[in-house]
Amino acid sequence: MFEVLSGWNQRWFEFVTRGSLATVAAVFAPVGLLLGWGVVRFGERLIARERGHAQRLPTTWRLLAIAGATGLAALLPIAVVGWQCQSLVEGGSIDWVQWRLPYHLALLLLLLAATLVDLDCYMIPDEITLGGAALGFLGAGLISNLQLIPLWVDWNAWQIDVGPAIPDWIRQRHHLHGFAWSAVGGLVGAALTLCARWVSQAVLRVESLGFGDVTLMFMIGCFLGWQPVVCVFLLAPLCGVVVALLLQFSSGRRALPYGPCLAAAAVLVLFTWRALWTRTRDLFGHPPTLAGLAVLVIGGMALLLGLLRLYRSIPVARR
Repeated sequence: MFEVLSGWNQRWFEFVTRGSLATVAAVFAPVGLLLGWGVVRFGERLIARERGHAQRLPTTWRLLAIAGATGLAALLPIAVVGWQCQSLVEGGSIDWVQWRLPYHLALLLLLLAATLVDLDCYMIPDEITLGGAALGFLGAGLISNLQLIPLWVDWNAWQIDVGPAIPDWIRQRHHLHGFAWSAVGGLVGAALTLCARWVSQAVLRVESLGFGDVTLMFMIGCFLGWQPVVCVFLLAPLCGVVVALLLQFSSGRRALPYGPCLAAAAVLVLFTWRALWTRTRDLFGHPPTLAGLAVLVIGGMALLLGLLRLYRSIPVARR
């Protein structure tokens, strides 16, 4: 049995890494199409439960969601294998890409489900976030080697012919490391969002983030790790500006759920991780710098949330 699974795993790895990218994308696209349709139906059931009656999403939303799932599923292998958007010398290679691709596809679908429900109901169910976090945590530990970056990498302690400082236990105990980086990523994501929630509530006297946003960042951290989830936290307010503009001028909608902003930032980090990490990696190995960065990030995010709330109060003339 083990030999059969090992042989299948090797053939799948060779297909993903050595096959034509167009062929790999053509395999992933219909999978994304089917799963996207399933996500829409799942989202509608959660919305119906929240509203107390059956309700179909608007046709435009349904089509956009299914098209988005299909496009992201097709783009994922092209970006990871072809563009090597996650390939790094310190632990972001594609040696385990045959498992990383479905692992990250699962995250993309969960983010899509969270976005659909949050846009409609202004809440994110625990079935998505906590269930997704459990999937990310178990996958990280049982499969291992799925990390975008190891739990700890210090480029400030770089050595010739060795590279950046990485603890030996990380290199030797892959499954333990998988559980560790996933758990720490989830805790960091939730802690940052909780702190921003408290600060923004204290400053604005209005709750700007819901607890669903906290659990959503917990899930994202379990899939990506703590360094990427910090980048998600930093980019989310900027994504929020774009989402606010789109909603404001397309439908005159002023109330902005923050879940879609976090989801958009997570997708952006996933597809641009190598570029993000190589420009910021020196910061992530220096604890005092990280502590100062955390204070600035939380304060800056609270300020941006206040600006977004102010922007949403501006009336828009509609024809």
